[in-house]
Amino acid sequence: LLIPFWLSGLPLQGRVEYGFLWMTLMTPKTVREIMTTEMVTLLRNDTLRLADDMMIRTNLRHFPVLEEGKAVGIIHRLDLIRASLVSFIKYRNLSPGEILSTVVVNDVQMEPPTTISPDATLKEAARIVVEKNTDCLLVVERGDVVGLATRTDLLREMAKD
Repeated sequence: LLIPFWLSGLPLQGRVEYGFLWMTLMTPKTVREIMTTEMVTLLRNDTLRLADDMMIRTNLRHFPVLEEGKAVGIIHRLDLIRASLVSFIKYRNLSPGEILSTVVVNDVQMEPPTTISPDATLKEAARIVVEKNTDCLLVVERGDVVGLATRTDLLREMAKD
């Protein structure tokens, strides 16, 4: 896009090529551009055993928790560790495997999930992550979960050249 230099009031980024100044409008990146769309979801009544197995098999750390197709929470790897420790104290007579098979996701998940629009800017997402002290945002569009944006996703994008 060739933009006359007198439009310098707009946020522009340019390069010189063959004596012409090529300019492109700089628009803030959105959550849609960095979010993860490949997700594994869990249901409220799924056991911690299933959640743990899915985290190991998929190498993912955050799973949206659904009820009747709508997000009601999110479970993180650290939530499983915390729940296992608390449950171990509570159920001393059970083995760790039995505990994971007994306790359900609903007992350990965070509620309500922190959500954001896919059209929100990365600056907005970072502000929410800091204000809410959360590691993961559920990206929701028209009431449906369409992705996840994690603190790591935001940091990775900000660290790019």
